[in-house]
Amino acid sequence: MSAETSVGTASEREDEDGLRRAVHGYLARYVDEPASLEQENLLTGGVLDSLAAAGLISFLERRFGVVVADDDLEIENFDSLDAITAFVRSKL
Repeated sequence: MSAETSVGTASEREDEDGLRRAVHGYLARYVDEPASLEQENLLTGGVLDSLAAAGLISFLERRFGVVVADDDLEIENFDSLDAITAFVRSKL
């Protein structure tokens, strides 16, 4: 059984909340109103440029120990806080 499936639901929510907070904290440097990150389209809305996106990927790899492969570099994986959280979670 993988670590993903053996995690309890309360612990899983706590881990996801922590993951979401960490990503939100990192992204907050790119916006005037951090609360707006909940609704922002980060790439298609122009919040993150290519350099910021590369920095985000580097942060995710260091902070969460995930590997972002070339095949993972799809806008859908990084265009929102929800998408980033789901992507990282799928890699853990």
